[in-house]
Amino acid sequence: MGVEEEKLYSEGIEKYPVGRVILQNLFFLVWFGIGFVGMLPLQIFGFPIVSVLYALFLVITLLFVVRKHLCTHCYYYGRMCSTGWGCLSAAMFKKNSGSYQLGVTLAGITWMFATVTPIGGTTLALVINFSIVSLLSLIVFILLTPINIISHRNDCRKCKMRFLCPASMAKGDSNGETREPSIEA
Repeated sequence: MGVEEEKLYSEGIEKYPVGRVILQNLFFLVWFGIGFVGMLPLQIFGFPIVSVLYALFLVITLLFVVRKHLCTHCYYYGRMCSTGWGCLSAAMFKKNSGSYQLGVTLAGITWMFATVTPIGGTTLALVINFSIVSLLSLIVFILLTPINIISHRNDCRKCKMRFLCPASMAKGDSNGETREPSIEA
């Protein structure tokens, strides 16, 4: 057993259920879709530029850039993680083909952008031209945001990479579990 394998969370889930993966991705589509709709009034020459740029950014970063730089270094590369993105990354990129540190950084930036942009953009849309659709979009998006955070934390608690992943939300979590010793590289 190699050093990296020794650091894995032994009680972590080996393969997440397909139903969980489908639900997680449907949640993302709904959550991002609500953000997209809330920002639709922000237009240039009748074109919803902010919403379109938001969607393009998410597709490029979440489906390609972060998959290459983060997921190609993960235990779940080629395996079914909570989002299925480990399988997606294996279908597109060679193992360890990206920069892990860059992936960690980009993941943080991407998720911050994915969360803050719809809140700021929809608020701006409401100030410029109030609409009930934008107001409801903002409220629902804000209500769904903690669900995403809680879901992520729960997935991290069950993840084999729990103590290795710099993006883990459960490294020092003492939720009735003891932290396995980690070997610092």
